[in-house]
Amino acid sequence: MTLRDVTKQKKAEERALFYEYFDPLTKLPNRESFTRDVDRNITIATNRGRVFGIMALGLDRFKLVNDMYGTKTGDEVLKCSADALRNSFRNDDIVSRYRGDKFFVLFPDIKSQDHIKEIIAKARAAFIDPFKIGLGQELRLSASMGVAFYPNDGKDAAELVRNAETALYMAKESGHDGYRLFDARLNGELLERQRIESDMGQAIGEQRFVPFFQPKVDRLGFIVGAEALVRWRLATGEIKGPAAFIDVAERSGNIDRIGSQVILKTCQIAASWSEQGLPEIPISINLSPRQFGQESLVDDIKAIIETTGVDPRRLEFEITESGIMTNERESIGKLLELKELGAAISIDDFGTGYSSFSKLKDYPVDTVKMDKSFIDPLPSDRKAAIIASAIVDLAHTLSFSVVAEGVENREQLDFLDTIFCDQFQGYLFSRPVPEPDFRRLLSQGTALLPRLA
Repeated sequence: MTLRDVTKQKKAEERALFYEYFDPLTKLPNRESFTRDVDRNITIATNRGRVFGIMALGLDRFKLVNDMYGTKTGDEVLKCSADALRNSFRNDDIVSRYRGDKFFVLFPDIKSQDHIKEIIAKARAAFIDPFKIGLGQELRLSASMGVAFYPNDGKDAAELVRNAETALYMAKESGHDGYRLFDARLNGELLERQRIESDMGQAIGEQRFVPFFQPKVDRLGFIVGAEALVRWRLATGEIKGPAAFIDVAERSGNIDRIGSQVILKTCQIAASWSEQGLPEIPISINLSPRQFGQESLVDDIKAIIETTGVDPRRLEFEITESGIMTNERESIGKLLELKELGAAISIDDFGTGYSSFSKLKDYPVDTVKMDKSFIDPLPSDRKAAIIASAIVDLAHTLSFSVVAEGVENREQLDFLDTIFCDQFQGYLFSRPVPEPDFRRLLSQGTALLPRLA
């Protein structure tokens, strides 16, 4: 073997040894190397009574970078991120590329709360300047962070890494450029959310999401409409309200399928009421912002109307202000299409979002629902009374009807009646009830507040 061959073999061995513990793209320590460093620091911290921390750092919207610019640019961004992080932290802090767009940093000695703030600030500082991605283009990125500490948040490397990743996951759910410190409650919340999401998938397949109905009444307490509100009927027969699952449904994307089931079942029920000769009251159905953003929404609703045979003039779709404002031009187009089907449109939770009457006058809207937050202080709160009165007056000027939601006592009802609110909804009249119970209320035809004059 020649000297050249020996030198070549030695370099190959050195390269293989390097890549065993270092990431070939960023030249940072890799996952195995980082785990070994964590184990070593656990031993040191245990012997010296120290606290150390690890940070899981994930680039925000990195998938979008790959989709828009290609994986080659994505690799350049990862290398730039690695260099920026390496330059931002101290020499004794260990920066590692863990996998994908996820980096880990080990901080050998945490001395105070201020040190934690300093760590977060340094991580953010790495992304202050835009990254140059070639051809004179620059790209601004941010990162989300999750931090776990030894010994409080884990007794070994695997547990510390897992808990830092849990904190990162929670930070990303809260938005971009954020951070979370791990605590056991976070882990419990995450596990519970994962359990709910798993159960939810099965429940969707078994058609266990059903509409309950809450009456809308006139000033005398007679039913003049209803709102369909989703409930989860468990296999045990227990009923779960939306507070227990809507957040998970929206984050997981399951809200689309749940919403479709509720629309279908509500239309089937409305059609059956017509066949039974019950009063032809309008029924409101909520559309979540995500559901409203679906391209196929109007076509899906049209197909349901045709399948069930429900009179579309009995349907009213409730959309929040924020749902419309997300993409205003497209939203107005969808509202017009729904109106062309014969359905009515209502703005839900009016006054809590972005819109104003100057905007609403241009929307194809029939009704505004005054949010419960305006109703709760009535009638004793003078400012709330002025706002409620102004909403009703302006709505009527624009030919909108007004529904007050969340009416819970007679004093609120009496005041709302004096300012000529059109319809009322709330526990004063009835809680949301299953279809058989609401059908019975509808067939009886009696006032839900019989003592009203």
